[in-house]
Amino acid sequence: MKHIILDALAVENSKTGVGQYVQELLEELLEQAPKDMFFSVMLHPSLDMKHPLVKFVSKQKNAEIMWFDIPAIGLKRDIKFFLKRSKLKCDLFHCLYSNHPLFFKGAQMVTIHDLKYVLHPEYMGSKGKLKSIYLKNLMRHAAKHCKKLITVSESTRSDLLKVFPHMPALAERTKVVYEAATVSMKENRGIKERFQLDKPYFLYLGELRPHKNVGRVIEAFIRFKADLCQPDGAQCQPDECQALTDVRLIVAGKPHKSFVIPLGAKRGDIIFTGYVKDDDAYTLYSNALAYCLPSLYEGFGLPILEAMKCGCPVITSDFSSTAEVSGDAALLVDPLSVEAIAGAMARIYSDEAFRKELITKGYAREKEFSWAKAAEETLAIYKEILDK
Repeated sequence: MKHIILDALAVENSKTGVGQYVQELLEELLEQAPKDMFFSVMLHPSLDMKHPLVKFVSKQKNAEIMWFDIPAIGLKRDIKFFLKRSKLKCDLFHCLYSNHPLFFKGAQMVTIHDLKYVLHPEYMGSKGKLKSIYLKNLMRHAAKHCKKLITVSESTRSDLLKVFPHMPALAERTKVVYEAATVSMKENRGIKERFQLDKPYFLYLGELRPHKNVGRVIEAFIRFKADLCQPDGAQCQPDECQALTDVRLIVAGKPHKSFVIPLGAKRGDIIFTGYVKDDDAYTLYSNALAYCLPSLYEGFGLPILEAMKCGCPVITSDFSSTAEVSGDAALLVDPLSVEAIAGAMARIYSDEAFRKELITKGYAREKEFSWAKAAEETLAIYKEILDK
């Protein structure tokens, strides 16, 4: 029997990208795993016993929960891993998120979700440079010691190889395993009535952080509406313009402390919903004119596939993983150009045939990604390591 430890200590009670990755991957992975594999899933004791991952793993015959009071990141994490190393003996250790522990001996691998904080320390506030140096050292250690590394996109793989260009055989040891979309396809009439989703609107859904580029989305919407009201360039008065009550921008998500509302955003046609539940995502996506994610950096861009699955056209960045994931099924723009984003909104709004074309392409594109395939490819990597 091969014993595999899965480090899922980064899973939190609130929804996160890593948490969704772990939940969806494990449900398929444990289903597909051969009978000679047994899994110990490392979880933090602070996790609620009603958490879906806790409930799921507890019911599996080929898995157990390994409760460890170890942080997901930081020096305390590495010290505790060192002190508890005798309890972590296994045939393979897989850290399911980027913060691979420094002190681990034995066959090991890691999933790298992105390198945004290594490449862009400015996204982490005043202590960003110090945090970035620490994270880079973690990844350097992983790149050196892991038998295999998984990245969630070719873009992230390329970033990893650029950051560590001289690491021996890193390209050969790094495999891309794509994520997939999971959305509860149920409409919530309450939120539909609350935000009047029967009226046309553009949507941003996600946490409001610097790299998400929400500020330019708002600026672009204001420009789009000004052009819609006064095509000749004359000054538009928001309180007097009837068209401003027609199309709206809904910004749904919890603001990070680093987010600053742009000047001019406090107006009736821009709605900040604050935090919304996971079950509200389908309702928000499926009724929108388009989902806007002209992000400055994404490791994968999971909301793009979520929107496509819900029949929502996508406006996103013309580079990095967002272009890779979208293929030809989204409207790609320069994320640094407010004018380009505004132009994309205008095209979606005015060209119904084009909008329907994006919806059709989006449905087809989303189906190319699946968690079953991700689990199959991950298990293949396990087998490759364990058979050597």
